Amino acid sequence: MRPPFPAHAERLAKHDRADFAQEFLRRNPAYRGAWAASRDTLPALERTEIVHAEARRWGLVRLFDPDRSVRSAPAIWRADCASQIVSLAPAHAGYSGAATLPDVAPLAEFIAGDGRHLVFDVAGVRHRLHVLTGAPRAPLAILLPPLGRPLRVAACDAARRMFAGLTMAEPASVMRPSALQRQRLALLLRVLDASLAGASNREIGLGIVYPWLGGIDALAWKATSERRRVQRLVADAGNLAASGYRDLLRG
Repeated sequence: MRPPFPAHAERLAKHDRADFAQEFLRRNPAYRGAWAASRDTLPALERTEIVHAEARRWGLVRLFDPDRSVRSAPAIWRADCASQIVSLAPAHAGYSGAATLPDVAPLAEFIAGDGRHLVFDVAGVRHRLHVLTGAPRAPLAILLPPLGRPLRVAACDAARRMFAGLTMAEPASVMRPSALQRQRLALLLRVLDASLAGASNREIGLGIVYPWLGGIDALAWKATSERRRVQRLVADAGNLAASGYRDLLRG
């Protein structure tokens, strides 16, 4: 059965941790059901408590369309759930470190009672910003996070560098999974897609994880350690879609 979401590793090369969290959540059948139940009335109810409560359930500011590409339509996560959110406030007059928002269209934007929530993509790096209520084009200052939050510190550093026109390679490397982590997450997405499409664990094992064992018969497969690893991968992939994506958001 053809997986509904192709998960080629090269397509995920620029994904940060929050992007991977969205990849897993968009495959969650319960989330997809919640989106399907609300999408017909979402434009009219977007600011009502019923929609906000449903979004909060998933760690979101608003629901996102699970059928849209993560790269072109990033989720807007809640700051208390996602360490990559950078909070900004209108700066005091004369503050030399203040800067205005980049003069590019955001990939995602939502205005709520607590301010503006935006996602920018600048030079391939995601900037997830929460601008506290104030004048739309007022100079802004970054609210520094508590100590001991390396992912949020990296996000703040990336935002500072973006405002200053500096390279963002160093903080971006913290916000993105390592090459080994990305390889595993890409594998888990392929495993999850196949599982959701109805593939058996044996089909997943021989078709995705261990294709060089394709000629092994069913009886021999049951006795292998590879079979047990595939079972763990299927379970891990399902857990990431159900709730484990939150760990990716926290870093």
